[in-house]
Amino acid sequence: MTLYNECNQCNAVSERQVECDEKNTRTHNASFPNSVVFPGGVCEAADGDEEWYKHLRTFGYTDSDFKSFHRIGSPLTPLFENNPIQRHVTLRITAIRETFEELGLLICSQSHKSDKGNDWASLLDNDDLKHWRERVSKNPADLLTLCKEYKCYPDIWALHYWSNWLTPVNQPKRFDAAFFVTALENKPSIYSNSEVVNVKWLTPTEILKLSSKAEVILYPPQAYEFSRLSYLPDINELLTFAKKRSSQGNILLYPVPIQAKDGMIQLLPGDYLYPSDVDFNTQSSPKKDKTILELRGNNQSLHRVEVTKSRREIIIQNYHPINHITMNNLIIPFPSITA
Repeated sequence: MTLYNECNQCNAVSERQVECDEKNTRTHNASFPNSVVFPGGVCEAADGDEEWYKHLRTFGYTDSDFKSFHRIGSPLTPLFENNPIQRHVTLRITAIRETFEELGLLICSQSHKSDKGNDWASLLDNDDLKHWRERVSKNPADLLTLCKEYKCYPDIWALHYWSNWLTPVNQPKRFDAAFFVTALENKPSIYSNSEVVNVKWLTPTEILKLSSKAEVILYPPQAYEFSRLSYLPDINELLTFAKKRSSQGNILLYPVPIQAKDGMIQLLPGDYLYPSDVDFNTQSSPKKDKTILELRGNNQSLHRVEVTKSRREIIIQNYHPINHITMNNLIIPFPSITA
């Protein structure tokens, strides 16, 4: 499963997807309405409370365990530049708390560090969790209270950093999103809340097929990450890869829009047209006197989203990301958000 943690300016949202992927359809009033997303919410001050470090240490975790989240010298996106270790801990707790609030899944462990047997995520299952889910939804600080009462802790070392997306500045609502991958040994029961109208366990490939037939709505980050996850269909292989690359950092996936004669292109890092100096807070959509197909160039490196009145596609060609999966040359179709 993948945990997707978003930040609205300084506020994070966690959303989650699973290897036997969980399809979460948002209600009309939620962020990303009527679309398939990962569970999500807002990062609260309680998620970064220093008390979490004291609590985690009672289970045998030390400074070296916290430092394992980021390898010194690895690339940092702006989301992690200011104290990357603290941000990794905080955003993982946000992701776990929000997943609990939205779906009733509490990724927590009661095991001492020395007794953790594998890399699979632990789930706490108790008849009282419905009561606690309501409490935590009203007061995020109650997650720590829950953990102390049940002698457990957020299983943050079972979450592996995957990617970071930032919404373009020309959008009405911006999210700075960190994605995390984790794995569950079994498919537990999942329960929606007021923001979610439908929840299912599906593979990334199944969701992409539904999207290609316009049966579900995907936004570019979700379509992109579902495609990337589909390259590692074996859950053990995915978990091994995700854990290995987690501390290595990566580049920020920030779409830069340009206007073509027949539509819009959102350039991603590595595209031959992607600017060398990007201002994340200045709105600019330069116009090109060429069609979208003409702007693909001749055997160039392409890493972009192309949008016209009739199609919306992610285009990847001759692009090899650093520390991540190379998806070869492919076109990922997904229907218009307004379809």
